[in-house]
Amino acid sequence: MLTQTWKRGDPPCLYGGMDGRRVVDGKLSWYQPLGRCHWIAFFSMAIGVLNYPDLDWRFVSGDLHTVPVGFDANGNPKVVMDILMFDRMSADESLALTKKTAACGTTHERGAAQFEQLYALFIEHRVPTIRACLGKT
Repeated sequence: MLTQTWKRGDPPCLYGGMDGRRVVDGKLSWYQPLGRCHWIAFFSMAIGVLNYPDLDWRFVSGDLHTVPVGFDANGNPKVVMDILMFDRMSADESLALTKKTAACGTTHERGAAQFEQLYALFIEHRVPTIRACLGKT
């Protein structure tokens, strides 16, 4: 969805920023498009649902960061599935980044609303499909 030129087999990392780290085909680095957290969050949530299907998965999003979070039955966050920043910040720091605003002090309300709609559709339609594949409906 980020770019119309992407095709199956293209490394997601090519669609993000580069920070000098070594990218290895088929390893996590290959899936890390730096600076594209709002877009890779769908993939990250699918990984979370596959590994922790009994949690209640939601996107936690703000101007600067988006992460899928798995909550327990009491509404407590149990897993933060941040494949972009996990090696640089803790789960708490990742969640805190979602609450910060852009340095320019403006939010992108229209874009945020569109992302919220996409996130809701993913949770409503794709998460149950993933769980069904695991036999967890």
